[in-house]
Amino acid sequence: MAGSQPEVCVVPSFSDPILAARVEAIRQLAGGISDRVAVMDREFNVVYANSAAWAGRVSDESRSHPAKCYQAFADRTDPCGTCPATKVFQTTDVQSVSCGVEGDGTACGMHQAFPLVAGDGQVSSMLVLFSSSSKPVIRPVFQEADDRPSPMVREHLGDLIGRSAAMQQLFDMIALVAESQATVLIQGESGTGKELVAKTIHRLSDRRDKPFVVVDCGSLPETLLESELFGHMKGSFTGATANKRGLFEDADGGTIFLDEIADTTPTFQAKLLRVLQEGEVKRVGGNQPVKVDVRVVSATNKDLNELVKVRAFRQDLYYRLAVLPLALPPLRERREDIPLLVEQFIVVSCQRHRQPPRTVSSDVVQALSEAAWPGNVRELQHYIERAVVTTTGPDLMCGDIVALGAKAPEEGLRTVVRDAVSLTERTRIVEALRKTGGNRLRAAKLLKISRAGLYNKLREYGLQ
Repeated sequence: MAGSQPEVCVVPSFSDPILAARVEAIRQLAGGISDRVAVMDREFNVVYANSAAWAGRVSDESRSHPAKCYQAFADRTDPCGTCPATKVFQTTDVQSVSCGVEGDGTACGMHQAFPLVAGDGQVSSMLVLFSSSSKPVIRPVFQEADDRPSPMVREHLGDLIGRSAAMQQLFDMIALVAESQATVLIQGESGTGKELVAKTIHRLSDRRDKPFVVVDCGSLPETLLESELFGHMKGSFTGATANKRGLFEDADGGTIFLDEIADTTPTFQAKLLRVLQEGEVKRVGGNQPVKVDVRVVSATNKDLNELVKVRAFRQDLYYRLAVLPLALPPLRERREDIPLLVEQFIVVSCQRHRQPPRTVSSDVVQALSEAAWPGNVRELQHYIERAVVTTTGPDLMCGDIVALGAKAPEEGLRTVVRDAVSLTERTRIVEALRKTGGNRLRAAKLLKISRAGLYNKLREYGLQ
């Protein structure tokens, strides 16, 4: 069995603490799994490889000193040529590189590569996931590109939805980090689904039957946040009429999700760091430490690395929180997922508002896929729900839905609100005319406006 072979880290230490923490976390989560996992530096030296990656490829003697990836995993003495994984070193914007399907196109069987960023912000190493097969799969040179097997695409991971390359890569990383006990930092724009990712990590972990506790760090002042998280003793401050357990104690054995972690104060950050280091909390006004077993998943829509550089966030806490970083793609970078999301949101909205199932035409789907969506998935979800509530009929037609969805972000909130009001007003007029059999005088009375006012609205909304 691959698991019976010892894992090997041929480079024993790192000068960069962030990189050292990340490799150590990878070692913890990859050591006991059957999937082949390795870390390589910019020169393609094998920094770390779990037992599954080494098994049956090189002798124990050759594993005792640094080796090139092509020597260790492809049984070659010379480099393989241009490796697709080199793209992770070209720019810090690259989130991952797909190297083929089940080893297709790579002699070593490499499947995906993810950049590992050091403390200076530069990509100095990469995490590599190999194909699931125990040996490299080498495609014959005469095989045509069109003959390649199509990748297996997942449309769901828990409640997460997407078939885009960006989401497939995120699914892979979530499945990998879920088995770890290390801290996870989720970074992404507002509305990209950071809390949903945190819940998915919890549900896939061995802590799934224990509590999942959510804390919005940005909505609470420092003193109240400390009391909520760590608890307090009776009489420790005005209003503390009894001893109170903190949320860390409530989450014991499970996961605590610290949202908007960048909005916390340096004083609170120092106390949180102690909790992560010691695995214990002290209630406000108390001296007795309380041991807790909690996995911390944090999230922010800000660049913590930049905040560290300007001393707006503690560097040592950043090292602790960002052991396993996950970057969530904005909706504009995964537009091919919009039809799936729209379909799901319509089903959920119709059920919630007790309406019959609704459908959307292809032109509506196309318009929604081309819209700006600066609020990301959350904005799309709220918009679909609003459209379901404010339109009638079995279909959400283009005229009903695109007016708001296609607005560019620079047009501002006032335009969005104005269009939402107009959409609702138009719907009320159509409904009044339907109830009165097209009688405009009675419809005007029903709407409590003058007949002339109704005529103006009919012209404005093209309902003549």
